[in-house]
Amino acid sequence: MLIATMYHRVGIGKHANSLEMLSSHLEYIKDHYPVVLPGDPIQKLSTSLCLTFDDATFDFYHYVFPLLQKWNLRALLGVPVQYILEKSGVSAETRLAVPYTLAMQEGIYMEKAPFCTFEELKEMCQSGHVEIASHSYTHANLTYPHLDLVKEVEESKKILEERLPQTISSFIYPFGRMNGVVHAKVREHYPYSFRIGSATNFSWNSSLRPLSRIPADNLSTPASPFHWTKRTFSLVKAFF
Repeated sequence: MLIATMYHRVGIGKHANSLEMLSSHLEYIKDHYPVVLPGDPIQKLSTSLCLTFDDATFDFYHYVFPLLQKWNLRALLGVPVQYILEKSGVSAETRLAVPYTLAMQEGIYMEKAPFCTFEELKEMCQSGHVEIASHSYTHANLTYPHLDLVKEVEESKKILEERLPQTISSFIYPFGRMNGVVHAKVREHYPYSFRIGSATNFSWNSSLRPLSRIPADNLSTPASPFHWTKRTFSLVKAFF
């Protein structure tokens, strides 16, 4: 079986975990589960985990990347391409202080660099601890009418592969939103795709529907996503 866990920021709020909690959580995972990336073999008689992080905000590079190195883990990082600068001389303090609600505003992301830069993404790719996924071009709800799916799906992949030393094989739906038309477009260019949904996966096959990801922000304990009640619920949901 395969469980994909979904994380956002390091900090305070319902879409974040404190640095201390995330460190303890990753240590727990290191001690209890095999961690895989899309396409890796999945152990038949145990549960494998795929760690996915959305949005590629600078706190991932500043806080999460060192934890992955510390615990020798690998993670999938969803990148919204429009907001990625080549490099930045802005201080870490300034970059970390930008609220998520403001990060994607043009005057903010260009001046304060709240997202990872291509320079930082390349470093993480080369480390072997981070695999990059497209999180679309503009981080828009892809079910909106008149959206440019070619730009969101195809061009985002092309840019990432031109700039980074990786083949981009995964797509993470912004807000977890998709429909049949959108998913068909994604399937043309990516072997793997991910949505939001508290269900266990039984393989990497995402041809009929994207792989489910269990939210793992705002954890109450390092092991809380894996409590037997949640595991049972996610297993039941996988059949429906």
